Amino acid sequence: MRKTPILAAMAIALALQGCVALAIVPIAASGGLLARSALTGDRTREAITVGTDIDPETVDFASYAAFTVLDTSELPAPAATIPDDGPLGAFHAFAARALPDADPDAAARPAERYSALLQNPSALRPSLAACQQEVPAVLLDLDPAGGLMPTAMGAAPNPALVAVLDDLRRRNVAIAWMTDREPTEAGRIRELLLSTGLDPTGRDPLFVQRYPGETKQARRRALLETHCPIAIAGDERTDFDDLYAFLLDQSAAGPLEAMLGSGWFLIPAPLD
Repeated sequence: MRKTPILAAMAIALALQGCVALAIVPIAASGGLLARSALTGDRTREAITVGTDIDPETVDFASYAAFTVLDTSELPAPAATIPDDGPLGAFHAFAARALPDADPDAAARPAERYSALLQNPSALRPSLAACQQEVPAVLLDLDPAGGLMPTAMGAAPNPALVAVLDDLRRRNVAIAWMTDREPTEAGRIRELLLSTGLDPTGRDPLFVQRYPGETKQARRRALLETHCPIAIAGDERTDFDDLYAFLLDQSAAGPLEAMLGSGWFLIPAPLD
């Protein structure tokens, strides 16, 4: 067994932190090295699926989303009813995931709400952390795969994404952004989000790397302390959970593929 990758993974894993204490022990299973955490909580939901009937020409999502919570031990395959119309369909499905939690009628909202964050990532099962806060939120990762988001003015967002986010704000869903850019660049990022219309008020929660080496997992958990993050969008799987950075064998996380189209959504990077 090679010691260097394992020791490196241990060092990285020990940096993980969130709203609860973590006890990190690297383990090897099915050829995949991952971080085992002691995340605790007595409520999890292991089956959430979304069915949609989407008209790609409109951004009014009130009438075309149907949601079912399944009390089973396994998630179904990613929702096959999401139309295969590229990024536009992904944007719409991502937004539609938030609608039950945004309903102003308390009786229409789920009695118990579950976030799109894994309760115990090392279990490699789609057991979700329960929400403790009322404000629904969606989280978008700004960094392209393998890099950092652009900060030069002139970057262009997808107009469909801008319309989707505007619709969610009107329904009182918070929009949160994440990047590994440093705190000194936060002002520039806010200017960019404002100028592109992605954050037209300049008030969206923005999570930059608060100190060198801070993990995105820690910032996702920080969002869980103040909001109910019910959908996450990114252009690679590490945007959903840091566990993917520790796996030597990505197939070990096969059960989590059912999260795609349910709480996790693969979309192009928000800024080109």
